[in-house]
Amino acid sequence: MAWRPNDYFIEAELDNSVRGKVTGWMLFAGMNQKVVFDLEGNFHRDIRGAKVRLRGDGESANIEEAQNYMQDFSNLQKGNVGDMTAGLHPCDYGALGHAYIEWYSDDNGRVVIEFDTDQVELLTQPIPACESDPISRKEQAENMAGFLCGIANSLDIPQQRAISTGNTVAVERAKKVVANDSIRGMKLFPKEIRETLPDLYSQDGKGGKAVAYVKYFTPDSGFSWWITEGSPIKDPQGKELDFHFFGLVDGHERELGYFVLSELEEVRGPMGLPIERDLYWQPKTLEEIAPEMFRKEVQK
Repeated sequence: MAWRPNDYFIEAELDNSVRGKVTGWMLFAGMNQKVVFDLEGNFHRDIRGAKVRLRGDGESANIEEAQNYMQDFSNLQKGNVGDMTAGLHPCDYGALGHAYIEWYSDDNGRVVIEFDTDQVELLTQPIPACESDPISRKEQAENMAGFLCGIANSLDIPQQRAISTGNTVAVERAKKVVANDSIRGMKLFPKEIRETLPDLYSQDGKGGKAVAYVKYFTPDSGFSWWITEGSPIKDPQGKELDFHFFGLVDGHERELGYFVLSELEEVRGPMGLPIERDLYWQPKTLEEIAPEMFRKEVQK
């Protein structure tokens, strides 16, 4: 089930001029202020890199009906871009003449708005289609899989009965991530942590003075990971594939090193439990966590 607020959509401006981001606003009947967008991803090639204005028919909507429908719709839409196309050439998704705007919201799940191409105005020109690749169907399968798994969890439906997007690696990974999040009762790397974590190499040279902002641990063994910094791993088109961390690892021995989010998502302890995030962790320096690693030798 998705939000489909077509009847209440009035107008919007969406901007993909920064590669890998879609920002802007939308106006809906029944809402007193504009809905602001901060999404990860890109438009389809027909409008990629452009800023567009969209117009709907929501001004004629029944206000009471609109208010009832839109009352739980977030004023800040953060999440991932789904399929966003104006239905222009080249038509990598849908049909020519049919605009389709889809995104996956952290607060509202999947949202879809559909209208005709003549309701789309290009405010800036898209980049040439030959300079970019079509949107990955694998990534879209992962978006849909995560959405369906979330619905399955909320309804206590076995996840394997909720997935109908194909037996792809993306879907299987999304199922594992959602299943592990359900077991641990938390997201391993939520957006609020991602947005505060320093970029990779930003604490380079600080040694024991580097600050660890996140702690992960295996609840059924003694392994721990303290994260000081990290940055996304992206493909040539700027799409995020994984997340690269640096920090302190306490396993068979204590050492500094690099690791990626997908590895942490996959790890299970000896009793089969996934890694958890320490919800009560407060930032500390590495020398506070492991003083023996940073103790200077006494000069004789």
